Amino acid sequence: MAKKHRKEQPKSPAALPVKDRFPGWLVWPVLAGWVFFVLKSYYARFPVNFSALSSMLAPGQYTGALLTVLPGHALNLLLAAAFLFACFSLGRAALRAAGFSFAGALEESAFSCGAGLGLLASYVFVLSVFKLLYFWPVALFLAAACAAGLWQLRAAPLPAAEGGPRALGPSGLAALAVLLAALLLNLAGALGPEIFYDALVYHLAVPNYFVIKRGFAPMDYNFYSNLPFTHGMLYSAALLLKGEILAKFVNYAAGALAALAVIALGARHFSLRAGVLGAAAYYTVGHAMFASWSAGTEALLTLFSVLALYAALNRKEGEPRWLWLAACFCGLAMGVKYTGFFAAVGVMAVYAWSDRARPGAVLKNLALFTLLATVFTGPWLVKNYLYTGNPFFPFAAGLFGVGDADPQKLKDFIGHASQMGPMSLLERLQVPWKVTLGQVGNSEFFSPLFLALLPAAFLLAAPAGPALTGLWIFFLAVWLGWSFSSTMVRFLMPAYPAAGLIMAAYLFSPGHKALKLVLRFAALLVCATGLYWAGYIYYTQGRWRPLTGAVPVKDYLSRTQPTYPYSGYSGLDFVNEKTPPGSKVLLVGDERSFYLKKDFIVSSVYDKTAAVEYALASKDAGDLYARLRADGVTHIMLNTAEAVRLGRDYRMFYWDARARQVFYDFWNRHLREVFYFYDTQGGRAFNRVAVYELLERLPPGVPPAYNAVKEDVMKNIDAR
Repeated sequence: MAKKHRKEQPKSPAALPVKDRFPGWLVWPVLAGWVFFVLKSYYARFPVNFSALSSMLAPGQYTGALLTVLPGHALNLLLAAAFLFACFSLGRAALRAAGFSFAGALEESAFSCGAGLGLLASYVFVLSVFKLLYFWPVALFLAAACAAGLWQLRAAPLPAAEGGPRALGPSGLAALAVLLAALLLNLAGALGPEIFYDALVYHLAVPNYFVIKRGFAPMDYNFYSNLPFTHGMLYSAALLLKGEILAKFVNYAAGALAALAVIALGARHFSLRAGVLGAAAYYTVGHAMFASWSAGTEALLTLFSVLALYAALNRKEGEPRWLWLAACFCGLAMGVKYTGFFAAVGVMAVYAWSDRARPGAVLKNLALFTLLATVFTGPWLVKNYLYTGNPFFPFAAGLFGVGDADPQKLKDFIGHASQMGPMSLLERLQVPWKVTLGQVGNSEFFSPLFLALLPAAFLLAAPAGPALTGLWIFFLAVWLGWSFSSTMVRFLMPAYPAAGLIMAAYLFSPGHKALKLVLRFAALLVCATGLYWAGYIYYTQGRWRPLTGAVPVKDYLSRTQPTYPYSGYSGLDFVNEKTPPGSKVLLVGDERSFYLKKDFIVSSVYDKTAAVEYALASKDAGDLYARLRADGVTHIMLNTAEAVRLGRDYRMFYWDARARQVFYDFWNRHLREVFYFYDTQGGRAFNRVAVYELLERLPPGVPPAYNAVKEDVMKNIDAR
């Protein structure tokens, strides 16, 4: 009987033989010496404290009141899972309708969730335009998506997960263990109350205002409201359904999904174990972990960016749909943050290089790419133009102006956000080293892995295939865009996944087996210490206390915490609970408005100050009272210590002598104190938060309220 001959299957790029680029006698001393030097310098700066580790892992401190809070956490997780499944279902239906097929369950899940988040953000945008931002339009939409998704899964289940323990090997399993530990720690961070300053001023505060107003509405003294807000649409939906924990979970899920996308991308183009190590390298960077604990922008920006890169790498000649999908994700990334432009440039460069033999087709396709990306970015540019006259507000001020905003304050914002002044070429070249060693502001606990491995990667054999080239192009484009615009290391986060996968691809490629085994061990050590530092920060900031019930959430939020200075929460809570329906509060000396559930006026330190502008426009105390009442203001909240800090550091109280006196007279004649709270530490009061009711005239016999703005705020500012 003749034998049946099977047709030989083509080998995957990762399976093709690769020759060593340089001999071992050269690679070993150069690479090992450089990695040792970088790691030695880093750990001398940031040594691991094992005694602190034992304190952090003591279980008794976490279990005292844990049973009282577990039901609430379980409910939050159940609702979060339903929210994410609804997004997955939306995205899967849309991608299947567009004719996409996927290499496996991981790939399909990552793309489906990312696409679904983008579609939900677009839906909420439409609701916001038409002032339909209510609970039921969002809840019914997501419930319908869940029902359709369940039916779709029954009809077309996801394929079995790729690989398994054998495909990972010891290094891959160790990387997976570190990654899972990081996911759990970040989940604990996401389940706690929000204390991230930027979220309380911007990322959650502005969506919360839209929810209060049932749609888009100008925030005249908070310029952040005129930035792109794709992330804010998702947060608005979450706030309508449950509150800040669900919003924080959306952000957490974005970071986790980006890690999932890295695993899937690695499995498709290199190997499953390279994908897992690459995901661990990205996800255990301290700043990636810190970003997962709060409702910010970086995690969603990173997710949309890595999916755009992934789609571009999946493109094959004659199959443009992957390129158009990449364009959509680039548009979503730029709709989260203007710096998404760097990722878009990187993705366009990846495509242009891969199709460089056809320059005419490249130009045509890049034009269509830009048009598709604009579908998701353009609405924000139109909104900003209608509100400020500048579609790129607060940038491009010389071309479009800044509307009614303070040009100098906006210039200060851009300077503070970039953290960089004029730099020589030598200083610019030193930035990676200084960032790695925490010598640049807000770069502490950054990973040494990128500096240790990426500059010397050319010494190692490269995996075959175009994917690695694409990863390098994307990483370099994002890194160069960042390096010429900022030294704020968390702004570089969209480049972390590509960098992690580049390193993993080299470390799992053939050649120099013993050296790469040592380097993989070093990489796992760095990932583990990144997890340690994130845990240390989480523990020392006391974020675990409200999570475990050791401290009630309201008590925690009412007190000053690390990275959460001079809390004004007690006053916001009083306004929510004790003031009549229809009340509206003017915040003085605090720009954090998120926890308010009633209408308000708040001022960012990078914008004009509402209280000052009212006083400047008024001829006397009675006129100031009339202006405030005409705008619906019924109460004023003052955060005394925060007002001093903001007034000193950001010139928040810039009134002249006449306007200042008008405000003092108004205070003495038209305000009655209805609430106060002292923040204390060690039995000593160091801050006072108070709420005042506006009255046309004080009742007979009622003395004027103590003028804390005059006696405490301005005297301390003037004395500086």
